[in-house]
Amino acid sequence: MSANEPRENLEIERKYEVVGDTSLPDAAAFASLGFDAAEPALVRLAASYFDTADRALAAAGWAMRVRLGGADEGWHLKERRPEGVREYSWPVSEEIPEALRETLSERIGAAAAAAVEPVASLRTERTIVRLSREGDEVIELANDLVLANDHAAGVDRAWHEWEAERIGDADPELLDLIEPLLLARGAAPSLSFAKIARATGQLTPLAIQSGADARVLAALSVLDLADRLQATGDRERSDELRTIASFVSAAPPAS
Repeated sequence: MSANEPRENLEIERKYEVVGDTSLPDAAAFASLGFDAAEPALVRLAASYFDTADRALAAAGWAMRVRLGGADEGWHLKERRPEGVREYSWPVSEEIPEALRETLSERIGAAAAAAVEPVASLRTERTIVRLSREGDEVIELANDLVLANDHAAGVDRAWHEWEAERIGDADPELLDLIEPLLLARGAAPSLSFAKIARATGQLTPLAIQSGADARVLAALSVLDLADRLQATGDRERSDELRTIASFVSAAPPAS
């Protein structure tokens, strides 16, 4: 594969909200479901996300970043699809790879591609646990502590989330098997579909565009306030608001 040809991967994952310092279930809990859990591994990630001033990439359903740290460091272009997130990646470099520029031009036009700039930075402390089944690695769990800075608004946000992602071509239905265990541990399905949207306060506007009901919009508003409070160090009020957001989002829609 040449440097101009990106690696491609279809990400199928689920995100979960976590209140406080809750840790992932232990190996014995996963063993009860037929999974072998590897030893936890800690990695520190630093990422810069890019878009145009008028958010042309976000509007088209794309996200662009360069990330340092971890097994997949490099430049990434992600596209949300019904079946998951299609990710295209190039090796780390100081400048945006020309092949990535060309891809952007095809997606959003040459003028917009030339105007992309950093819009947010994220630092993530990630604890990874890989689950195997019958000798094959099938799921990667990530326990993420995230600190984000929205460059345009000058706002910091912080949150704690878990991600469960299938590895390679593993059966996505395996995610169904572990979800009850994660929920029993105190996690709740997240309303956030992407770190960049959360970092820049775009979850609510995008939910409005998609026609979300008032219940979801209210929960997202509370969640964003919790993220901003956590970034200031006010964990107690932040945790209270996260609990409220999870309760509101889980409530049945008004008839």
